[in-house]
Amino acid sequence: MVSFSQMQSSNTRIIEVLPAGLVAVFVGGTSGIGETTMKQLAKNTVEPRIYLVGRSREAATRIVAELHDLNPAGEYHFIQADVSLLHAVDWVCREIQARESVVNLLFLTPGVVSTSQGSDTIESLYYPMAVTYYSRIRFIVNLLPLLQKASHLRRVVTVFGAGKESLLDGDDFPLFPGRYHQAGPLQTTDHGSLSTMMTLALESLALEAPNISFVHSFPGFVKGSSTNSSPKTGGVIRAVFKVVGALPLFEAGERHLFLATSARFPARDGVHSRIPTAGVGLGKGVSVARGTDARDGSGVYSVNFDGESVAFKVQDTLQQLRDRDMVRRVWQHTIKEFTRVTGSAFV
Repeated sequence: MVSFSQMQSSNTRIIEVLPAGLVAVFVGGTSGIGETTMKQLAKNTVEPRIYLVGRSREAATRIVAELHDLNPAGEYHFIQADVSLLHAVDWVCREIQARESVVNLLFLTPGVVSTSQGSDTIESLYYPMAVTYYSRIRFIVNLLPLLQKASHLRRVVTVFGAGKESLLDGDDFPLFPGRYHQAGPLQTTDHGSLSTMMTLALESLALEAPNISFVHSFPGFVKGSSTNSSPKTGGVIRAVFKVVGALPLFEAGERHLFLATSARFPARDGVHSRIPTAGVGLGKGVSVARGTDARDGSGVYSVNFDGESVAFKVQDTLQQLRDRDMVRRVWQHTIKEFTRVTGSAFV
């Protein structure tokens, strides 16, 4: 197990190991884990260029000022957008593509606004799925070429439901068009189905881009994070906090900075490479993580808040899905939806 102190030690070495001018894109960074991780990155890097994508200009103005205080040498850019819409995602990506030749880190934490939770977007996607799955994967697909061009760190981190992966029935897929409401509210907002789709989509992306590492994390219970849930669900979470406790928000930020920068999570073709693209070198007692295929350093990682790979039983479930060709089927569905909504598989 990786201790919190080992994570902190790794984070303090970022400034020594990774070069100046790292480019990071934080989607959903105007609150919670995205915000606190972004601040940790600014504090521990040299002249970073950070893009903050979110809805609230007021929050972004405050955060950008705080980032400048933490690291005056950095560049911080806010792009205001409703990322539940794939057309908005494409516009944001074009803005970044016009400004940058590479991206080192894509960090995804967009959350669901409770007032829109039961509705469809104007693009006919069920809102929770549009935010938690389709828009995130669209960001990755669009920015993949810039990530692949980076000469050092190349990583994607999506904070959602790692470890909650479960079996999907491809013949009765609740996420196919036209089935959102037929399946019922519990099924269509099921974290297991969305978490499974997320991990399988990352596996498909890793086949296309084996020089990028992909981390799907479960943040645990975090004080002060944006639960972005219904009042009823939020009450349940608050009750859980009282029973099991919760991580301080700053600690969640340090833990996720470790996930975003440590060589514990190398790309598929990077674990044995001498090219320094894997991140900050492993500290004493820290080893390469087990990937979603149960092999060490295989490029896609489903991890808990403590940086540990999910249980073998979850990896067994994922193997059953691979045996049923679900990686390809999930990806085909995703591209079909991208094309239906935007007219293209990527920008």
